Amino acid sequence: MVVSTIDTGVLALYMLGLLAVGYWGYRKSDTLDDYLVAGRSIPIWMYVPVMSAVILGGASTIGGGGLGYQHGVSGAWLVIMLGLGTVALGVLISTNLANLKAYSLGEVLERRFDRYSGTIGAVIAGIYALTLAITQTIAIGKVLSVLFGFEQNTMILAAGIIVISYTMLGGMLSVTITDFVQWCIMTVGIFFLALPLGLDAVGGVSGLTAELEPSYFDVTAIGWQTIASYFLLYVLGIMIGQDVWQRVFTADDPETARKGTIAAGSFAIVYGIATAVLGAIAVVLLPNLSDPELALPQLILEIVPVGLSGLILAGFVSAMMSTADSALLASSTLFTNDVYKRFVAPDASDETYARVSRALILVLGVLMIYAAIAIGNVVQALSLTYALLSGSIFVPIFAAFFWTGATWQGALSSIFVSAAVVIATIWMHGFASNLPIIYGLLTSAVTFTTVSLLTGPPAREKVRTWSEKLDSGPSTE
Repeated sequence: MVVSTIDTGVLALYMLGLLAVGYWGYRKSDTLDDYLVAGRSIPIWMYVPVMSAVILGGASTIGGGGLGYQHGVSGAWLVIMLGLGTVALGVLISTNLANLKAYSLGEVLERRFDRYSGTIGAVIAGIYALTLAITQTIAIGKVLSVLFGFEQNTMILAAGIIVISYTMLGGMLSVTITDFVQWCIMTVGIFFLALPLGLDAVGGVSGLTAELEPSYFDVTAIGWQTIASYFLLYVLGIMIGQDVWQRVFTADDPETARKGTIAAGSFAIVYGIATAVLGAIAVVLLPNLSDPELALPQLILEIVPVGLSGLILAGFVSAMMSTADSALLASSTLFTNDVYKRFVAPDASDETYARVSRALILVLGVLMIYAAIAIGNVVQALSLTYALLSGSIFVPIFAAFFWTGATWQGALSSIFVSAAVVIATIWMHGFASNLPIIYGLLTSAVTFTTVSLLTGPPAREKVRTWSEKLDSGPSTE
């Protein structure tokens, strides 16, 4: 696969542009709200694209095309589940989250239950976010090394430095601008260039159906077990991901949070179908690829004119970066807000918290690069943290919003017990099994309900205060 000098130059200029955006964000981030949640000022016309960019990372774009190459339209299920989870988040709790005006998942748990539930939940979510950033960094290095012939570890290092730099400098303001640009490039590239050009190259839909086996158009060909696994991992996981919640916190009002989150999830579903179809087109135009995950990048180089193809490939890399930067910022926010602020310096200034968050982004970013280069079982680490995220803190989080009888004792005990069950079940059945999340959810629900009933009801004043916060935002206490 030969990449033109023009495409290489476009990609290089794009990477430099990201650093410029980081410096701009640094100059504009005057407050902690600016740095962590973009001043809670993002209007819906920008909110929908940037929320879409958070959920449509490397797994959705490169991975979605690879699944389409292997399974046809049924390969869209991974991204469809991410979209459905985002829609569910928008319908169920996005308005409440916006009203809370919080910074993190752990802070929400603390307000409803206690500081220890908040801290443990934050640590689990923080480790998950960091492992998510690691996997995205590996994907970036893999794609860049194949496209441009550089050694993979060199590309991981270069891309990691860029992600750390603009995220550390500008925080959520920089991430918002880069995600918006990425969404625009990917939307134009996928829907207005790659899809029409790809269909034209294979003779339209009729030509595509004539060239491929019928299984490529069977929506369940990937298998019901895989579809169920995607539901447990991605629908439940994305509903309680700090990177997604932190984006909800940036909305300029609760209505933007609700409508924008639902719209972003709906867009993701359509996007997933499009990338799966493009993967199927690549089967016709580029048969016998050694790595299915490179189907989409290679297809772009095959069918899109030089220059434009470089811009779209830059968008692919940025898609992975948009997930990596959001995850890195999310992890830093959790450890700053729910560990440092809670236990180390509860009365420090906002400027201090912003400096600590920047320092943590640097430390966690270095760890991200090191792990991406040196560790071979990152996928297993991600599976473990995803299972812990969904299996042990999903029930307490949603009970906080929907059950007034929930107690802090129930939340804390369910997190501990279900986390132990998840880890034990993974040890017995392996990382590929759905049982850890299933057993974790069941154990969490039973433990939470039982302990809450035995220790409840919670203090009436605490529940009343919480309900008022959900309805109209936090008090001025």
